[in-house]
Amino acid sequence: MKSACVLPKQTCGRTGVAVALVLGLLVACVERRRATPAARKPEQAPSAAPLARASAATAAAPSAPAVRLFASRFVVQVRKASSKDAPRIGYLRGGAVLPAKSATPIGYDKCRKGWYELATGGFVCSTLDAIAFAGPRLPERQALQPDLTVPLPYPYGYSRRRNTPVYRRLPTDEEAALHEGQRNPAVALDGGPEAQAPTATPIEPAAAELELAGVPGEGDERAEVSVPTLASLQGESGSVLMRRMERGFYVSLDREMEKGRRRYWRTQSNGFIPSRGLLLVGQREFQGLVLRDRGLALPLGFVLSNKSSAYTANERGQLRRAEQPGYHHAFPIVEQRDVRGVAHYVAADGRLYRAQDVARIERRAQPAEVAADEKWVDVDLTAQSLVAYVGAEPLFATLISSGRIKDDLDPLKNFETPRGAFRISSKHLTASMDGDHAIDGPYSIEDVPYVMYFELAFALHSAFWHNSFGRPRSHGCINLAPLDAKWLFEFVEPGLPRGWHGVYATKDRVGSMVVVHE
Repeated sequence: MKSACVLPKQTCGRTGVAVALVLGLLVACVERRRATPAARKPEQAPSAAPLARASAATAAAPSAPAVRLFASRFVVQVRKASSKDAPRIGYLRGGAVLPAKSATPIGYDKCRKGWYELATGGFVCSTLDAIAFAGPRLPERQALQPDLTVPLPYPYGYSRRRNTPVYRRLPTDEEAALHEGQRNPAVALDGGPEAQAPTATPIEPAAAELELAGVPGEGDERAEVSVPTLASLQGESGSVLMRRMERGFYVSLDREMEKGRRRYWRTQSNGFIPSRGLLLVGQREFQGLVLRDRGLALPLGFVLSNKSSAYTANERGQLRRAEQPGYHHAFPIVEQRDVRGVAHYVAADGRLYRAQDVARIERRAQPAEVAADEKWVDVDLTAQSLVAYVGAEPLFATLISSGRIKDDLDPLKNFETPRGAFRISSKHLTASMDGDHAIDGPYSIEDVPYVMYFELAFALHSAFWHNSFGRPRSHGCINLAPLDAKWLFEFVEPGLPRGWHGVYATKDRVGSMVVVHE
């Protein structure tokens, strides 16, 4: 590896440094003059301010202007050292803004404009991937950044129709007429492109439909004579049409825009979708329990149906129906009791629940490979549950949805979740997931939140498209409710540095253990 301390001759010496500082101050002054009170308010990354304050204390030259890095590409690699040959340790997402440790590059190894070390650690090349800048004004328009204070980092849209177009740019009236079936105001009603336009089939989803739609193959039993593929949905090269979406595809959104009387959502992947073709995704309310905060201990029970009842027992042991506590109602189990040959769990308040209506979460022994103060995760496929531990102490318990198995002998109907002891290999604030299935057809979900890979393509991740936690449902991954996925993502190792979008486990930052069993 080449030394990161060797600078090109034309930038070395006191004269070069002085010239660089003067030019930096002049540019900063020009930018401040441009930003008049009447101008648009500068766009800034939500998480940049605290880090900017931290960078001031670590800047190499106190008198130099603070330098920040703007991620100008969709994915900007962060490396362990200031070299393109250094291992990747994570990445930034387009629009991210992070402070540098120094006001000038620390090296130029295969990077014409220089390497900067981020205040969070890691090194970024500023030639193409990122733009180094000083002052409050961002060098480019910033896409909507993830909001980590709410369950979902982005707003999401659900394709409510088949054949919904995704454009590479905002379409003209003629293009909208061709691809959407819109009437072109510039063409007479008795002819023109709109007469031949292929129209999408509208589907008005009921309130429960979003729960059952989403990823084809997850509760979707429809059969098609001709099953499309992701490739068949792609637009032609050079066309304004990027692709078409099937009903049930999900996209992450940036902002809504107008083109004449038409409205479009711009996606995080820089596509443009007619607003009338999308239904915005709401928030899920279910979440697991932080045990210590509630003074709870294992075992716990979660009710698995809205139709299940709680019972009270009289002095003769006879049961009387009390109420229906609701789907995913949680309670501590203090005793198991048979009543007329039927197993029941007894809660701390004396109420009884039929064992067949409840997912029971048990405490598990600490694996021998796990240290006393180490974080690890236990996944019980039989109970469809997850418990997060530190050493032997359980901290958090919830329900999951693992891979569904409809036929052990048919690989097209078997989405088994792998069993064993694994380590988190990488964490991604979001990651898109799509694919084709011979029976169910294609599926596509942009920016699935809080993805934690533990074995090849198998991951723990948020699933905002259903609420069936406690039952197998997925294509093999371990689905978590949005709030649970967020909690677990922040809990397990390796930690995601602030402002990064993804991080990879290394020998220095080992991923947490995940034990999956029946």
